[in-house]
Amino acid sequence: MDTTGIDETLLRLSDNKHRWARLPIQTRITYLEQVRDLLVANADAWVAAGVQMKDLDPHAPIVGGEEWLGGPYPTAAWLTEMIATLTRLSTGADPLEGVRVRTRPDGQVVAGVFPSNAYDRLLLNGYELDVWMQPDVSPVTLRNNVASFYRQSDPQGAVTLVLGAGNVAAIPMLDVLYCLYADGHVVVLKMNPVNEVYGPVFERILAPLIRDGYVAVVYGGADAGKHLTDSDLVDTVHITGSERTYETIVFGGGADGRAAKAAGTPRWTKPIRSELGGASPTIVVPGPWSKADIAYQAQHLATQKLFSAGHTCVASQVLILPAGWEHKEELLDALRAELAAAPDRRPFYPGTEDRQDAFRVENPDAEALPGPQERTLLVDIDPDSNHPAFQDEMFGPIYVTTSIEGTDAGDYLAKAVEFANKHLHGNLGANIIIDPTTAGRFAAELDRAIADLKYGCIGVNVWSAFAFLSPRGAWGAYPGNTPTDIQSGTGVVHNALLFDKTQKTVVRAPFRPFQRSLRHPLQGLTVKPPWFLSNRTARSTARAFTMFAADPHPKRLPSIFIPAVRG
Repeated sequence: MDTTGIDETLLRLSDNKHRWARLPIQTRITYLEQVRDLLVANADAWVAAGVQMKDLDPHAPIVGGEEWLGGPYPTAAWLTEMIATLTRLSTGADPLEGVRVRTRPDGQVVAGVFPSNAYDRLLLNGYELDVWMQPDVSPVTLRNNVASFYRQSDPQGAVTLVLGAGNVAAIPMLDVLYCLYADGHVVVLKMNPVNEVYGPVFERILAPLIRDGYVAVVYGGADAGKHLTDSDLVDTVHITGSERTYETIVFGGGADGRAAKAAGTPRWTKPIRSELGGASPTIVVPGPWSKADIAYQAQHLATQKLFSAGHTCVASQVLILPAGWEHKEELLDALRAELAAAPDRRPFYPGTEDRQDAFRVENPDAEALPGPQERTLLVDIDPDSNHPAFQDEMFGPIYVTTSIEGTDAGDYLAKAVEFANKHLHGNLGANIIIDPTTAGRFAAELDRAIADLKYGCIGVNVWSAFAFLSPRGAWGAYPGNTPTDIQSGTGVVHNALLFDKTQKTVVRAPFRPFQRSLRHPLQGLTVKPPWFLSNRTARSTARAFTMFAADPHPKRLPSIFIPAVRG
């Protein structure tokens, strides 16, 4: 490996790191506006790169959910929201203008950040997103824990190495932008070899920042990554990836690395922020579901599992079901059908087929659901067992279920939360599915379950990945992980409101979609989400959402509503 180019890149970034840290806010805004314009100009090329890499039909609906919503959309939304935040800071306005701040009975501060305007209420009616703060934040000190970098009179610069994720295309871009604008660091992005096809598109979008020496994009395998992490010119690291990669950076590889971890003596002692995966749970709460509810929620569960072919760090892996629930088997049958009917595709992440084959050998009772990319379902694992699926991230189309006893929905919910907290590895995302009638009857128990779940992102009737899509959410693991027990990582990213001390992001959404929700208008009137695998118009809807996020204007609304309702 020729390291000369990498070293020259790091030297240039290091030379510019203090200049970037001290740039006026208005200059930073100008860069964001330029990047947003370039994103719009290159959005179709961004999507086309992913379609080619994954060998997808460019006209298939799945391109909307996976490529548009997994790439240009959240990036455009974050850029627009970050511009608004910096504009408020530059004018002396309240950085949390429009945010609904409340205090829970236990004193914990919660910021209601979505919906924030009429467009939010119109496009995602019934969706709510709250960011819960860490316990030491009070209503008085909340604003002292916002945008801390911008309160420094003479900030010091730093070079951050972003080790790009190989699965969801927006992750490297959003990680780069967050390090630039939340931390005030210049950034070298090392593309993951799995999806480095996005790299040239990213370079075009980030061209103004690259031109002026604040960002660089480099390529290569593990040897390039090691050379970068070993460099004295790299001050911090941000990684989105696997727990194994994190441990290799922090403690080293092989037997020496394992010994260093056991001894608690890391080789990497500089700051590192990490977003890793885990065995994410979805808790189904028993209630009076109709056949239409069962069919819709089966589509919901299949999407939580198979989005990006199962290659997401927050993919639902352990489906927790109520033992004895009258609709349990009916829901499982509907889930089998949806997993089998999901769009055909080949695996794009290395090792997927081998992991799935090994899982089936080790679990002969597992069901192989047919398709060019087969899917695996293993039903009713003993919740008291130490099954590997409770501990190891499968990172592929492998879904397992377990059953929990409960005297009623509230008792079951408390026991399911206890199981998720104590028996499942990782603490990034968790999901609860509960019908409105049951949610009303057991409102206190549901609130306690959300409070007790030790996960950084929680979705109620919506996949917790929505926190990733929302620029006002805080994306990351539940705080408290340590280098020797890293779980799903440390720190958060993507929050364009620049909260410093978040604990969890909680998203709520309607249980039923439009048009069935017309019979229950107080529950929200949102159509089937475009990230659902079964949404027939996801491609056009997601593209329209992206263009709206970059330029919110009433004239763009029809391009969203018409395909969305049809989907």
